[in-house]
Amino acid sequence: MILTRFALVASSFCYYVYANMAPNYPEPGTIWKSGQSYEITWFDDKQNPPMEKTWTKFKIDFMTGDNNSQKFLKNVARNLDARTVKSFNWTAPEVEPHAAVYFLMFTNEKGENAWTTRFGITGPDGKLVKPEYAVQPDGAKIPWGVGKLVGEHAANTVNKATASYSMNSAMVSAAENNAAVVIAVSTPSDTSNSNIIMPSIAFASTFLAATLYSLI
Repeated sequence: MILTRFALVASSFCYYVYANMAPNYPEPGTIWKSGQSYEITWFDDKQNPPMEKTWTKFKIDFMTGDNNSQKFLKNVARNLDARTVKSFNWTAPEVEPHAAVYFLMFTNEKGENAWTTRFGITGPDGKLVKPEYAVQPDGAKIPWGVGKLVGEHAANTVNKATASYSMNSAMVSAAENNAAVVIAVSTPSDTSNSNIIMPSIAFASTFLAATLYSLI
């Protein structure tokens, strides 16, 4: 299996927390395969007010795009209550490109947001390509790209083509101060039907989250 390696900057929305909501999976380096189910998780960062008081009704959206022009792709879940729910199982959709250009955005009733890091989604062959862009439009060295849903997933999606979201300066600053995570990417010459398996980086996630909290 021939692999190339590139730095996926985990700083892109890496556990930026607003109102104590801290998404922690997908985490930096996460790679999903379309059609398989995964558990999205989050936790309370223990700052006041408690997450259970401010996130009693929130939604999760599947997103793509750059930091300042985030594009809505599909709603993942809605009407979630942090007092009773700590995770949500979701089946990874079919997408193009198969690259680490996707992320999840959490939004509560007050319009407060929290994001996961960008993560990759592959097809059945397990191959992942590099994001189209290595640098954000504002110059930040955070890889990104614009993905889309394909097949049945695209047909069943509510059209929100005009929806666009952006990070504020505090979010961007927190993002740029996090570490890079190296992930393996299959090249076009790799013809094997392989799965990319990432080593556990829970320790990195914890460190990155703690670092980010100190910046807020």
